[in-house]
Amino acid sequence: MTTTQRGAYGVNEIAELFPSLLKIGDQSLREKVAAVWNEAITTGCGGKGWTFDELRAVKFTLLAGDIDMKFVEHLNSCALQCLAIADVLEASFRCDIPIQRDHLIAGALLADVGKPLEFDKDASGKVIQGTFGQQVRHPFTGVALAYKHGIPGEVMHMIATHSHEGDKMERSIESIIFHHADFVDFDIAKLLGKRAAKK
Repeated sequence: MTTTQRGAYGVNEIAELFPSLLKIGDQSLREKVAAVWNEAITTGCGGKGWTFDELRAVKFTLLAGDIDMKFVEHLNSCALQCLAIADVLEASFRCDIPIQRDHLIAGALLADVGKPLEFDKDASGKVIQGTFGQQVRHPFTGVALAYKHGIPGEVMHMIATHSHEGDKMERSIESIIFHHADFVDFDIAKLLGKRAAKK
């Protein structure tokens, strides 16, 4: 299947977008994460679905101006940051930190899985926040998709709490790690966007 076709995507195809998927040791969880992404990709964009090429072209965030970082690159960045943070924490803390790495990777890859449903295209083909996305933000649609595919509650917690919706909840260790990795990218993207706008 080429990246310009729309269709059903399994683990190997989804791993083309998100290589860290293959680092999930639990095969069942790996397959479920791929199934969630398959549904998000094939039903997003106002029901029209996305090709891989279209998804790779989507900006990381619509809130940071014109910076050269894409949505898929952001999720891959966060997954790698989460694993690096886990390594540092486990090496640095004297006490045992019970980090569930499979949950950490799955949550990092699924935190923004609702965005393909949140995003749509206008008449000119520009990616915008669609009407559905204005009504229901991606943490909510992400949890709904994850629940439908049997994703564990610990991972759904990460999806639900990764953004400001989780600020009033006690985040799990995995969610704390992802939340900060996510905002490292987001805050730097905003800063770069401001700098680019001044040029």
